[in-house]
Amino acid sequence: MSSASGLSAADYAEIQNLYAYYNLCSDAGDPDGYASCFTTDGLLRIDAAMIRLQGRAKLLEFKRADAGRRGSRYRRHWNGSLHLQKQPDGSVRGRCYLHGYNGEPGKVPDLADVGSYVDRIVKEAGEWKFAERSITMDATSFKAPT
Repeated sequence: MSSASGLSAADYAEIQNLYAYYNLCSDAGDPDGYASCFTTDGLLRIDAAMIRLQGRAKLLEFKRADAGRRGSRYRRHWNGSLHLQKQPDGSVRGRCYLHGYNGEPGKVPDLADVGSYVDRIVKEAGEWKFAERSITMDATSFKAPT
């Protein structure tokens, strides 16, 4: 167990994989994979767009709409400075920075979003999932759906 995070190496690696899978599914427009990263009643908050979504049905709907708005453009996320800390209740507090890029196929993408995540991660059915995910944007091109 790491004294810095309070997590075993295996748990740390599994949570890192959760972050990577979330980004890959989000970027691919995969609503099922995206929603599977959250607990059944998981909560997503995006401050810049005043979005608050709770539960898998809302997360699926959100990702389907997001993927539909992209057209032919692609999306890439990059997270950095991941910090995980086990909490007294057994959950994990995760924090990291994000950079999001949008691009046209065959072209270098543009930086579209810069911000940070603060997460509460728990085990559900033996797998680490986001119970709460809060995104604070420093700058974004994202527009709330109307």
